Amino acid sequence: MQTFIRLTSLGILLSLSTLTAREPVTLGTGSPENAVHVTIIYDNYQDNPSLETDWGFACLVEYQDHRLLFDAGNKADLYKTNVKLLEIKPEEIPSLFISHEHGDHTAGIPWITKTNPSIKCYLPATYAKQLKAKNKLPLNSVGISKPTHLYGPYYSTGDDFEGIKEQGLIIKTEDGGVLITGCGHPGVVKMVSVAEKSLGIEIHTVIGGLHLLQSSDEEVKKIAAELKNMGVKQICPTHCTGEKSIALLKESFGDGYISGGTGKEITIK
Repeated sequence: MQTFIRLTSLGILLSLSTLTAREPVTLGTGSPENAVHVTIIYDNYQDNPSLETDWGFACLVEYQDHRLLFDAGNKADLYKTNVKLLEIKPEEIPSLFISHEHGDHTAGIPWITKTNPSIKCYLPATYAKQLKAKNKLPLNSVGISKPTHLYGPYYSTGDDFEGIKEQGLIIKTEDGGVLITGCGHPGVVKMVSVAEKSLGIEIHTVIGGLHLLQSSDEEVKKIAAELKNMGVKQICPTHCTGEKSIALLKESFGDGYISGGTGKEITIK
């Protein structure tokens, strides 16, 4: 257990904040060496009370010897605070994957790239073009438009969807794949379908925002049924999924449901 000192907004009062040691959620019976580790850095739901919450999403992904930062939250200072409390060191992580252009997923980009100038940024192609036009494109950036292999176990769905342009991250394992979404604007079923049909990776776990706040109960139940028919066995719906939709997905997936929240550590064997 490690103790951190934080300055309050008064600038004089000091308070001690202890990051509570928490056991990660472990799923599956595979070997630890072949486990995918996901640590939620930023979320509007809370798992670890020692960390701050806010509307947005970001996480750290680790698989075997490969590490990747996914999205960057809504407030740069809050993202930075949670990263430091979790003892994550961006300067040691080789890549940053951004799902889409919305501010609740991108605020920490300048701090990350300043901390690690050599970090490689995988951006949706449309977002990369926008940043380039504004002279804000990070130096080491790649715009992704089509389903593609990035490096190691990491793949992108690409952003070639109708509506809001968003890419999903896929981690390929021996048993299939894990899909991580920022908001799932294109529709999680479509994103899973791209992984399977275009990349040949059957998704067994979905983690992230699913943008189901305005969806009816019937729509959510249909999505759950379609995902299960496609082979998805585990789901961690958080961020913009909506509490009602989260409850319905929890009911549908049963033991395969994983709660989200800032500070949540998920290990998938």
